[in-house]
Amino acid sequence: MGKASSAKKVARAARAGGRVSSGQPRSLLFPGVLALVIVLGVALVVYAREDRRNEDLGGTPQLGDHIHQALGINVCGEWLTDVPEFETVVGIHSHGDGVIHVHPTSQLGVGANATLGRYMKNVRDDAGLEFTLTDSKLEYMGETWEEGKTDCEGVDDPQLRVAYWSNVQTTDDPPVIRTGDFGGIRLDEDGAGITIFFGDPDADIPKPPKADRLAELGALDTGGTTTTTAAEGEDATTTTAAESAEAEGDATTTTEAPAGDDGAGG
Repeated sequence: MGKASSAKKVARAARAGGRVSSGQPRSLLFPGVLALVIVLGVALVVYAREDRRNEDLGGTPQLGDHIHQALGINVCGEWLTDVPEFETVVGIHSHGDGVIHVHPTSQLGVGANATLGRYMKNVRDDAGLEFTLTDSKLEYMGETWEEGKTDCEGVDDPQLRVAYWSNVQTTDDPPVIRTGDFGGIRLDEDGAGITIFFGDPDADIPKPPKADRLAELGALDTGGTTTTTAAEGEDATTTTAAESAEAEGDATTTTEAPAGDDGAGG
């Protein structure tokens, strides 16, 4: 009986040694290290994001910059009406001249914020016009064209593409063609051109209609000058862009409607 009693005591002692009393304090080392790792991880993510944001906002354009890019929308071989003139506190706007005028006046229009998507948002918010472009659908001024749903005469499967020229006015190089992520196109190169094209997927995309006048139209904002090349034996003339536009307006003739005709159809 003595040996059995001793064995039982040893067994009880062994079991007791594997338990921790409810009153004994637990180690806080592991939870503390885990919490520290989490805090450091969050801090690194925030720092990296802020650093990337500062880098993006530090790119072209900046407040006070003037960038001009020609823009045209071609659907089934026809050019659509240019975006009408509108102003915005962001500074990315149009004068109804087929040109995107990028003159940032807030951080919403600087660096990586200056995109085609930002311009379209400004058209919607400040001009009150629908202008939305996804990878497969264009909505513009009350009309919609969508791949797989909208037909073009003589085209089996019309597709939506966007062409971009870095120097649209003078280059003969082919454009960079995009088939998606159109809103992310950066508006950071002065003299560039963009054509939004819905039609034959194999067709060459034409330059925007105002490509050959981009420098002149851009100079209207900055008071710049344009030079007219004269014929042989004559002197070339240099005028301000505003004078050029005024002269063009003076040369325009209008036909007066007959009395009683208000010009409305019906």
